[in-house]
Amino acid sequence: MPGYKWSDDMDCTNECELNINTTAVCLSSNKVSIDGTTTDTSMDCSLLCDQSKVNSAEHKKLLQNRTTMLVEKYSTLDYFNSLVITGYGWGSLVLNYTVIYLGPVSIDDLQKVVLQVDNTKLVTKGLIDIKINNSQPVDIYSSATIICTPPPNIGSVTVKWYLTNSQNKTTEITDGIEATLTTNQNKISTVQLNNFSESWKGTFKCVYAIYGISHTASEQLDVALLPNIQALSNPQFPICTSLSSTSFKVYCNISADSENYTVTWNHSTSSTTVDTAGNRISYIAYVTILCDSKETLNVACTFINTRSKNNLNRTQNVQIPIIYAYSTVCDPEGGWPIAKSGYTATMPCDNSGVGWRTRKCNGTRWSTEISTCVNANLFDIKTDVQELNKGIGFIKDNADQLFQRINDSTTLRTFTFPNIETSVNIFGVMNDVSTRQQNQWNDTVMSKLVSSASNLLNDPSGWQNPENKSIFISVEYLKTIERMMNNSNLISNTPYISSNAQMALCNHTSPADICKTFNASVRNSDNSVVVFGFRNLYQILPKAEGNDSNTTILSVTPVNANNTNRSITLEFDSAKQRLPNHMIYCVYWDENLNEWSSDGCRWAGVDNPTLCICDHNSAFTILMSKNAETLPYMDELTYAGLGISILSLLACLIIKVLVWDAVVKSPISNFRHVALFNISLCLLLAHCMFLTTSKPESIPPNWCSILTLIKHFFFLAVFFWMLCLSFVLLHQMIYVFDRLRKKVFLGLSITVGYACPIIAVAVTYISFNNGAEGEYYSKSTCWLTYKGTLKGSIFAFIIPIGAIVFVNLFTLAVVIMKIATPSISEAKARDEKDVAKSMIKTIVFLSPVLGLSWVLGFFVLGLDLTVKPWAALVNYSFTIFNSLQGLFILLTNCVGEKKVRDALLKRFKIKQSVHSKTESSSKAQSSIMRK
Repeated sequence: MPGYKWSDDMDCTNECELNINTTAVCLSSNKVSIDGTTTDTSMDCSLLCDQSKVNSAEHKKLLQNRTTMLVEKYSTLDYFNSLVITGYGWGSLVLNYTVIYLGPVSIDDLQKVVLQVDNTKLVTKGLIDIKINNSQPVDIYSSATIICTPPPNIGSVTVKWYLTNSQNKTTEITDGIEATLTTNQNKISTVQLNNFSESWKGTFKCVYAIYGISHTASEQLDVALLPNIQALSNPQFPICTSLSSTSFKVYCNISADSENYTVTWNHSTSSTTVDTAGNRISYIAYVTILCDSKETLNVACTFINTRSKNNLNRTQNVQIPIIYAYSTVCDPEGGWPIAKSGYTATMPCDNSGVGWRTRKCNGTRWSTEISTCVNANLFDIKTDVQELNKGIGFIKDNADQLFQRINDSTTLRTFTFPNIETSVNIFGVMNDVSTRQQNQWNDTVMSKLVSSASNLLNDPSGWQNPENKSIFISVEYLKTIERMMNNSNLISNTPYISSNAQMALCNHTSPADICKTFNASVRNSDNSVVVFGFRNLYQILPKAEGNDSNTTILSVTPVNANNTNRSITLEFDSAKQRLPNHMIYCVYWDENLNEWSSDGCRWAGVDNPTLCICDHNSAFTILMSKNAETLPYMDELTYAGLGISILSLLACLIIKVLVWDAVVKSPISNFRHVALFNISLCLLLAHCMFLTTSKPESIPPNWCSILTLIKHFFFLAVFFWMLCLSFVLLHQMIYVFDRLRKKVFLGLSITVGYACPIIAVAVTYISFNNGAEGEYYSKSTCWLTYKGTLKGSIFAFIIPIGAIVFVNLFTLAVVIMKIATPSISEAKARDEKDVAKSMIKTIVFLSPVLGLSWVLGFFVLGLDLTVKPWAALVNYSFTIFNSLQGLFILLTNCVGEKKVRDALLKRFKIKQSVHSKTESSSKAQSSIMRK
């Protein structure tokens, strides 16, 4: 009758049959069964659990006593039918029993009974109604709704769902990409499945828990499955070179399941067979074709599930290229079969890999092998994680085991791209599940997480996609680890250290050794942060154009995501290796632009080259410019200035020759003009050699060495002759009445001006491996080498000119002091303005010939071009003043000197006068002849 059903001992699979020796019972559909467990702490199980005393009077009496005690409690409820003790437990007396009610039971009354029986837990069946709002079986990839409805006024309960699959594994259900759980105010709970997979085929059970009672209901969901098909032919490239027909086999492989598929083929087959091995089933078709010039043949297998309503079938096509006598082929190689040009050969993975290996035949040459083979253990982990993502299970119950499995599966020193890609995908899915389930990563799993992340960086060469050469999986890896750190809840300050990855919880009070990872550290942070350091990641991430990174990537994640003040100072030890004038860029990975960006970050500069200050948290590193900083138009200014100087020095030398006799009237003037003449000559030749080497790449190495030698000599000669001039001025200032003899001056000047430079150049040349390239000179500049502070042949030039410039500055100071403190007779005739004008005139006239503008060169050496704007100002000043030194010498010591101007004018007047007299004589003679 409606509202009633047969008892469980009736077999009603197809039609109801009464089994022999059983009694059929017509029961109410609202029958309730209860499985209970009660613990009696007042006694132990030594009697009931002793098998040797099962039939003893004491055993029977105690069992009857316990049964009677329980029946007294449970029989107070309506529809009570029976109570049977089904087992016992050791320790305190633990009784397992089953209670049957033939009708509905009041939940409130049941709760009162539980309160009367101490230490009791109950599991009920029949109080909760469960139904599936779909006609079964349900098509795979469709939708299904499972609803559990409790009795009215069930109270405040906790509702959980469980799924028991075909392998009898029971897992709790939660929200996922295929499942959504909802419970309304009436405690009606629903599992909504959308576009669901075969994983949901099994028994659904809902559990309403309250006061030690679990009210349960279960229902089976039958899913009409469709298989995942892998298809391949053997041979892959049938040969029709000398035959009228050829035969081959086509394999369609699926995983074994409970479905009874009907398999059809789109091509006529001579016969078909089914081969079962383990959990795989192979459907094999034997195909024979005529060699009728068909380039390819398409054979498809279709699996039909007659239990399905809409998703009735699934088809897999196999393209089979035919090789003819005229076909271009790739010969067999290393296990690869003969292949037709333009097509791809496919082979299964070696060993325990899951996936395929493919190789394309181009002409008669094989291309590089492309593999999608994934380590079998990793593949299993990925499958398990995908189950969690669907909504089957909780990440908190599986995280520790999963990370251990990942760590064990990634310990190889070399790791292929498919394995790396799969591992990154596993990390990403695990974190998505963890975030959805509001389960943060804690200290218990962090050690294995860091170790697994480190393993992936063992072999940087494996990160490039062999198919398209992309390395953007490294970006996904970095973003995934950052998201996992954002989803962490750490308490311990103990750092987690692995070979390629380190992680620590840091704040502004943390010791330096905790906040340091590899060669980088968080030096200061306004709030607590999680610091994750990657050692080899810089080799894998996309490079920034024109810059290079060879240091740790630091990912910094705030512990409190709501903290808006995220200023942070980072230190990168590798910046100590920065070359002079090379810029350091403090950058982070911008997920929006998918590139390195320096927005919000700045470098502390040359005074603190290892520091970066940023106003946000992200993945940071430093990029070192591959090329030294350059100043715009510096070469143009140099060459223009040198050109002007060369012309000016030529003019100066010509003027000196023209007016020599007129201006050299005394030993002092002779000394000065001899020095000026040699300074101009040596500077002219030095500048000419400098212009000659303006394009070092076009100069042969042997000539580069010679020109460096000549430049070295003439520039030194310039300064040594400046030193001679300085000595003359000093002697004139200090020994006013003691005049130098001309022979002594000339002997000393030639020795100092030319012999000293020759000796200095020779010693330097010999000392630096006899002028070897890279030791004495640089091929890229055709000039002396610089290898660091006081390292390189350049200091054989810098040290002498530094000493000479220092002496010349001292000379200038003596001259200025002499002007500033005139004698008593001179003081009466001169006022302060005259003194100031004399001092300025002295500085202007002496600076070019004493090389005082080269003082700027020492600032150029000391100032890094990254120091802006001072470095640019000093460099431009040095270039302008020194490239135009010849012009300044012409203006100050030739044209600017009154005696020289007068001598020039006098010389030109004499010439003009002679020319006029000649013209007058010619005119007079012509007139006489006419007369």
